[in-house]
Amino acid sequence: MSIEPQIRAWQSRFPALVDAKASVQRFVRRTLRLPFEAEFSLLSRWRPDPGEVFIDVGAHRGQSVDAIRLYQPDAPIYAFEPNVHLATGLATLFDDDPALAVYACGLSDKDEARRLYVPVYRGFVYDGLASFDPDQSRTWLSDETVAGFDPDRFEMMAGEARTFTLDMLDLDPGFIKIDAPGWFEAVLRGARETLERCRPLILMQSNADADRVLTSELGYTRAAFDGDRLRPGRQGRENTVYAPDERMGDLRRCGLWAG
Repeated sequence: MSIEPQIRAWQSRFPALVDAKASVQRFVRRTLRLPFEAEFSLLSRWRPDPGEVFIDVGAHRGQSVDAIRLYQPDAPIYAFEPNVHLATGLATLFDDDPALAVYACGLSDKDEARRLYVPVYRGFVYDGLASFDPDQSRTWLSDETVAGFDPDRFEMMAGEARTFTLDMLDLDPGFIKIDAPGWFEAVLRGARETLERCRPLILMQSNADADRVLTSELGYTRAAFDGDRLRPGRQGRENTVYAPDERMGDLRRCGLWAG
């Protein structure tokens, strides 16, 4: 039986525990050199080409930045977070990192102002579930994901956020991580020229629509990371890595590609 619903029920009642939990988790991960998601450990053996950068779409509280820094401490990282409160906290947390640039905006397929929707339960703001798609934010919290869920204590908070396309920014990414609930496909469509030009590796939460764009339209191969190597043709349970043909040689030389 999963204990996650119980944990969410407790954090909704005692929100101060969340910041403490995040601080402890960050300390433990950095001390033990453990990335918050296993897929980032591939960066211990593979790195982008000189002049290429890392891009973190949906930077949240900096978990991905920390994971990248475990293996590549000086690499340029561009982090995008549409929640201004989180983006400000992220910039403060990493204020001593000169190779990190934090942008308080989201990436999409349009340059525009949008509404960012954040679910709130019992007064606790679930900022990690924020989305430009209100249905995505609305449906995640339920009696299946929160123990003793009371729908009368649930509400949606909406605020203004800015989005740009990755293609507008003229960056040369070698690695892109995407965490954009309900918005994965829009991020990719706004990055199409960049993806065709730079052919970066992509780490993304498993998503059927985005998978179709990457594999059918952009010629990427999906792969699941088994803790040691990438298994082509498979989709990960939570995250999937997408590799273009142009990166296969490097991945094989690093012993990361199982195909």
